[in-house]
Amino acid sequence: MLLDDFLRSINMHPEQTDIDKTAESILSEMNRGLKGEASSIQMIPTFIAAEGKAPENAPVIAIDAGGTNLRVGLVTFSDGEPRLSRFEKCPVPGSYGTISADDFFSELADKILPLTAESDTIGFCFSYPAEIFPNRDGRILQLNKELSVSGAEGKIIGEELIRKLKDAGVSKPLRFTLLNDTVAGLMGGLATLRLSHCDGLAGLILGTGYNTCYIERGARIEKLCSSHDMIINCESGIFNKALRGRSDELVDAASAIPNDHWLEKMLSGAYHGGVISRTAALAQNAGLLSEAFKEGFKEFTTPELDDFLRGADNRVSKMCVGDDRELLTAIIDRSFERAARLVCANILALCLQVDGGKSEARPFCVVAEGSTFHNSLLFKSKLQRLLNDHVKEKRSRHIICVQAENSTMAGTALAALLN
Repeated sequence: MLLDDFLRSINMHPEQTDIDKTAESILSEMNRGLKGEASSIQMIPTFIAAEGKAPENAPVIAIDAGGTNLRVGLVTFSDGEPRLSRFEKCPVPGSYGTISADDFFSELADKILPLTAESDTIGFCFSYPAEIFPNRDGRILQLNKELSVSGAEGKIIGEELIRKLKDAGVSKPLRFTLLNDTVAGLMGGLATLRLSHCDGLAGLILGTGYNTCYIERGARIEKLCSSHDMIINCESGIFNKALRGRSDELVDAASAIPNDHWLEKMLSGAYHGGVISRTAALAQNAGLLSEAFKEGFKEFTTPELDDFLRGADNRVSKMCVGDDRELLTAIIDRSFERAARLVCANILALCLQVDGGKSEARPFCVVAEGSTFHNSLLFKSKLQRLLNDHVKEKRSRHIICVQAENSTMAGTALAALLN
């Protein structure tokens, strides 16, 4: 059996992902979410407006609880440029074993406490689904990316954190702003890049997890009845209308929360290695790979597979005999091609939603962050080709992806100062 025929037989071939049809499905779910109807794309209002200029020399305590790391520091804007100081990075509480919600907030407060002497303003970038309130605090909806904190769902993040800080002796009033990592990335682009020429603006994170956001007109956010223009946190990783293959189903079934975050589990760094590993095991069952790839072998991580493509002599390469290397390389390539097609469809949907990018001089701009997006050998070039060949040439929409240095920390601080 040829590889392409095999991949089609298990619904894992990239050509089975139709970019236009997937974009139309994403658009439909987005607009259902904006209306408050049942949708796999939640379209969470952030109540954060992407406009204004940061006040000079006003320090902000910035917290970034990402998929893997917790980053804490002070951000101050000087001459319009963000300056980061008192920076510390460590594992996110709950990423190394199950802890209680009380311990989760206690550990966060311990990291923030020394900085409260210098600032009363806290910006918290929280990389997990949360319902944002008009006062810019928010309630945890669920945890994903394999973070394990018992009793966390339903907790009001700012209230819990400020209570812990007060218990530790902080007596002054504290201002708190909660935002998602994708929203922080978009705000970071505004803080550090010149984006005034853009016709539409979005944020995208493809690292451990996956998500997008964009700036929406208040009149279209029907579930709020009446609101100003603001950033909408799509929670795109939950989208469940894309064609899933057998490998996706196996990864989902083995995850901590099955039948959830379908799109994220198809392409993000936390899961993509597992998707490719299961495709390899299925290929071995079909007689395409050697015995070493039998179902049950320890699955590869996404970085391992990337190192293999770069020619490293690692665990992946040592398993290959005969034609295995060539075939496994092709499986990895096809999987990244499918991931790029899915992300391209999502970006196209965002662009069409705001009717942006109609000229090359004023493109739709995506502030893109995440290790999988920027560090993968294959992904970025594949996405750029699709944005050019499919979106620009066939749809006459002009889209650029940009990156901002320390975007989440700068964006978190800017959001806290402006909102």
